[in-house]
Amino acid sequence: MKQIILSLTALVGFAFLAPAQNFITKVPANASLVVKYSGENFSKNVPIKKVDSYNFITNSFFKMLHLDSMKSIQNLGIDFEKDIYQYVTMEDSSVNFVTLLQLTNVPQFLQMVQKNYGKNLKKEQRGAYQIMALSDDTYLGWNETIATIVYSNYQSNKSYYDYKYNVENNNDSAFASVEATVDTTSAVIAPPEDVIVFTPPVIVSDDKIENVEYAEKKPIKQKGKKTITKKKGPVVAKKKVKKPKLDETVIEEMASESNYKQTYADSVEEAKRDLWQQQQAMYAKLKQNTNADKICATTFITAATSIENDISYKKIIDPTAHVSIWVNYESILKQYWGYIFKGWYSVMHYNTPTVKADSTEGFKSAVNIYFDKDKMRMEQKSFAPDEATAKMGLAVMNSKQNVAIANYVNPGAIGHFSVSINTEAMANYYYAILKKSISSIPYMNEYGDVVNAYIDLLEIMIDEKGIADLMPGNFLFVMHDAKTKQVTYTDYDYDKEYNRKEVTKTKTELSPNFTFVMETRKEAFFKKIIDLPIKFAKKEKYDYQNKGGYYEFVFKKDKYPISSLYFMVKDGRAIITTSKQVVDNTLANIGFATEEATKKSILNNNYSLKLNASKIIETMTAEFNTDVNKKVSNYLLENLGDVTMESAVKDGMIQGTTLMNIKGNHTNSLEFLFNMIDAINNIIETDKQEKSKKVD
Repeated sequence: MKQIILSLTALVGFAFLAPAQNFITKVPANASLVVKYSGENFSKNVPIKKVDSYNFITNSFFKMLHLDSMKSIQNLGIDFEKDIYQYVTMEDSSVNFVTLLQLTNVPQFLQMVQKNYGKNLKKEQRGAYQIMALSDDTYLGWNETIATIVYSNYQSNKSYYDYKYNVENNNDSAFASVEATVDTTSAVIAPPEDVIVFTPPVIVSDDKIENVEYAEKKPIKQKGKKTITKKKGPVVAKKKVKKPKLDETVIEEMASESNYKQTYADSVEEAKRDLWQQQQAMYAKLKQNTNADKICATTFITAATSIENDISYKKIIDPTAHVSIWVNYESILKQYWGYIFKGWYSVMHYNTPTVKADSTEGFKSAVNIYFDKDKMRMEQKSFAPDEATAKMGLAVMNSKQNVAIANYVNPGAIGHFSVSINTEAMANYYYAILKKSISSIPYMNEYGDVVNAYIDLLEIMIDEKGIADLMPGNFLFVMHDAKTKQVTYTDYDYDKEYNRKEVTKTKTELSPNFTFVMETRKEAFFKKIIDLPIKFAKKEKYDYQNKGGYYEFVFKKDKYPISSLYFMVKDGRAIITTSKQVVDNTLANIGFATEEATKKSILNNNYSLKLNASKIIETMTAEFNTDVNKKVSNYLLENLGDVTMESAVKDGMIQGTTLMNIKGNHTNSLEFLFNMIDAINNIIETDKQEKSKKVD
């Protein structure tokens, strides 16, 4: 996508102001992704004048838009005090990314567009609005108050080699003619002469390609002999004559003729392939053109069925959120399968069947983002309108973390991630999702019964209860701490004669201290697994030993950041760790004095995550060797707080909350984002200027 799309997306990500016109009515119900930037309290958080004061707006953002003389985002012609929507639709073999903006000054807005795409853009009047193509895949429609930017990507161009395969096998009916048809109820951006109707070139087999230069038989002249020319005469019986041995001159002439024919054939093939690709590009351009025109017409003229009436959208989107993101994963997955399998199926079956997919609605997900005073808050929700699907999803979350596992989190840990799910319910849910996913694959509808029967057989053969006993679904990963360690590595130096010499060097790397623990009811199986390497240790020359109650894998000294890795199975827990203290605690049946808030989060949620930002930054700073990196890390250390995430079943839905806490002198978390970008940008620019002075 072009610079203007990326730039506007980056900016509107911070522009959340009091809503005016309700753009949601212009977002179609078949959208697979919807993003809304609203922020009704934005004027209190970061006023426009405050935004203009940031150096990165003037020095980076405006330069990106080729507006070096611009001093205020208010002069872009976009009304940043109104809602901004972005959505994605997938239809007619195209992915369409649409941005809806409200305008304050049309000439200013068009000036910005021309700065990015050139002044020779062709405008066309469509009654109540105007439209123009910014490029082959990007289009702009607008009136006095609204602008619609459409990026359309047609994904079903036919392959030249598929076409060639069908022609060679006399199955060219599907590819013999490609005609661009346009809905007559919708205006077309391209003029009539741009409508494409063409017949792909006929592929001629190589044995029919003749070189006129070598078409006639030429006399063969051998060294030291007379030239012999074949004369016409009566037909007589052929006698077996020993062929004369060809000398080098004759062989060279024959090789030259063969090479010439091959080169000629290759050139013809390349020309045909290039022509085919040009025709496909023209067809894609027309498709994208037509899609953009329909979308613009929907925005400015015709009324579309809006997503605002979709129960999944209303259920999980909060209209008061500063930013909301709604995703229909099934629609995205369906498009993915269509894109992957379309080319394959066209070769195998030469037609385009109707997809008969499972019509039940799966889970839709949303994230509502709020910029609070001391944190940025993200509320995640997942909801399935279909009752059976919802029950299966909620059954997966019917689990609770083991208290003993929670005690593996040490006070002051860098971070942890705890998961507690019902693996038996997960397996059952997986079968249903697998059937639904496969039914969404184009061209699989005629085999749907066979596939369903196969999955049913798979379900019978697999013991879900056995899986649940092996891995009930309780897992925990803890990063206890991390230090730096000097490790050695092999490098090569070269002398003046470029002779290579092997040298040993050292470098500093992070040495993580972590633990992974999972619950199991099949201790005997895991004990067999961790004992197996003993048998091959001597033969394969690695250091793996049974230490009595646990196993230790010892890494080569000073070669790796980790010195040892420990494995053990005890009291229904399988453990992998780098910490000898964790091993000793487990053998002694004791745990860490886990912080109460951390333990509560782990035990009361299916997912629990915490990242100690200060410790992460301090750990990474030890590896930084430039002043810029150190200054950036110092800024983050002073301003960035911990990150936490929790998720569980609430109000009959899967819900979660992620918090990014902030520190420092900021009015709110939105202002923190602006301040952080500006501070990092200033650090980088200052460093560039200092380096430039040194060079001068």
